Amino acid sequence: MLYIIALFHVPIIIVFTINYGMPCYCNPVFHDENQSTYKFGSNPIVALTKQLLHGQVKELFENDSRVLLENQMITCQENVSNQHVPRDCMDIQLMGHNTTGIYKIYPSGTMGFSVRCDMDTDGGGWTVFQRRFDGSVNFARGWTEYQVGFGNMDGEFWLGNQQIHMLTSQGWYELRIDMRRTNMHRFYAKYNVFSVASLNDRYRLIADGFSGSGGDSFSGQSGYRFSTIHRDNDGYSGNCALSYQGGWWYAACHKSNLNGVYGSHQYGKGLNWHTTTGLYESLSFTEMKTRRWISK
Repeated sequence: MLYIIALFHVPIIIVFTINYGMPCYCNPVFHDENQSTYKFGSNPIVALTKQLLHGQVKELFENDSRVLLENQMITCQENVSNQHVPRDCMDIQLMGHNTTGIYKIYPSGTMGFSVRCDMDTDGGGWTVFQRRFDGSVNFARGWTEYQVGFGNMDGEFWLGNQQIHMLTSQGWYELRIDMRRTNMHRFYAKYNVFSVASLNDRYRLIADGFSGSGGDSFSGQSGYRFSTIHRDNDGYSGNCALSYQGGWWYAACHKSNLNGVYGSHQYGKGLNWHTTTGLYESLSFTEMKTRRWISK
């Protein structure tokens, strides 16, 4: 069904889809650089326009404010009653899949999105949300790109803050970070409690209960909101994300910077893990992943 509405004398085309089956409710995940939140009703808006210029529909969002509705970012809730639909990679493993690779999961409140599952490390069942190993993907990105995710799950990527929030809101999750230095020394950090808050709280981090082989360079950033080069939510008078060129849970500013500039040896700009690398050495490999605790 198509409606054409005149608003301020500028024709705006809004396309609605009508769902005659189960109701579909949308999550308030659209966010622009002016911090406007777009909440939709029971029938989701498939296309919005910002303006009509010379007869052509223009995009609502520009550059890093563009909302990409692809496989990674699903905003409507599907009424999935089948208990065998996997919520995360732990469920994928419990269903008998033991090979590391790309799978589709259906966290509560979503229609599903693709993830990389690590079935080899520490018992498997890990949902990977960050992976870096060759510097092929630029991580100095804006708010919306970090919100919806970017990169390639067969290569380097960030899953998306909204997806990480949807995952970790389903129960008690833990975090594991696997890292490697340029001298091939491998180490890890593990946190028994891990969650990322909603958009309304600007994806605030909770990370606690450290164990591991490389020292704790992350729990000090627990309690801080996510910042990007265009969105300063840190605990410092300046913009840590702009200074250190990453999207991260900066405090004032950081002891870890795993979304920094790959290979950089400038102070604080590389993939730093302070307790092992200091703030000049950049790691050659990082992988961040989360897993739901289950009763055994």
